[in-house]
Amino acid sequence: MKVYAVIGMIVFTNCLLGQSKSQKITLQEGNDAYSKGDYSSATEKYTAAKENDAYFKADFNSGNSLYKQKLFEEATNQFNALVNTAESNIDRAKAYHNLGNSFMSQKKYENAVSAYKNALKNNPTDSDTRYNLSYALEMLKQQEQQNQDQDKDDQQDKDQQNKDQQNKDQQNKDQQNKEQQNKEQQNKEQQNKEQQDKEQQNKEQQNKEQQNKDQQNKEQQNKDQQNKEQQNKDQQEKGQISRQQAIKDLEAINNAEKKTLLKLQKKKAKPSKNNKSSDKDW
Repeated sequence: MKVYAVIGMIVFTNCLLGQSKSQKITLQEGNDAYSKGDYSSATEKYTAAKENDAYFKADFNSGNSLYKQKLFEEATNQFNALVNTAESNIDRAKAYHNLGNSFMSQKKYENAVSAYKNALKNNPTDSDTRYNLSYALEMLKQQEQQNQDQDKDDQQDKDQQNKDQQNKDQQNKDQQNKEQQNKEQQNKEQQNKEQQDKEQQNKEQQNKEQQNKDQQNKEQQNKDQQNKEQQNKDQQEKGQISRQQAIKDLEAINNAEKKTLLKLQKKKAKPSKNNKSSDKDW
């Protein structure tokens, strides 16, 4: 991708004019290490090539080495410092360009767009920067759309969570109401059962009392019956005695009458001395 390929072009576009021999050698060694992909050694060479903080070329290539090592935050800091130390618009444009690349690698597209625009202000003819700016704008647009979609998804998720929470709350409320109703129903059933048990106990008590009463009545009736039978028996015995007595009395009377009659008969049968027998002529 051109977003990153530009760096390779920039790394080796270093003017060697005005440099000391040792700087040139050290810088070349850094470039050689960079070309071989030994970015850590390249960074060390570029750092060693600096005689002071104003040595732009070495700092610039050091930033590229950091970038190649995917140390994007360090590279960003390096290029961000270089835009203030660059002595020409071209160097400043290169620093802004690579600063934009560092931001792109961190998906900080809005910062990358700003960096590429500043690069074009310093070098309006740089087609690579213009291409990178177009690409960054497209990525920024996609990112914003993704953020909007994410915000929308987050809102939907939030709405769904709220809805789920409301449903859960409603379910909990329904469950609590159901449990309360069940509890009230159980209490009602328990009260009904207790009332039925009480009524049953009362009924059993009444039945028991009635049975006792019936038993007492029965015993009283039996007792009355026995008394009555005893009275009847006594009456019968008394009547029997009276009859026997009456019979005895009657027999006594009859005997007395018989004796009296016999006496009369005997008396009649004895002839009187004064009486004479006479025959009557019929």
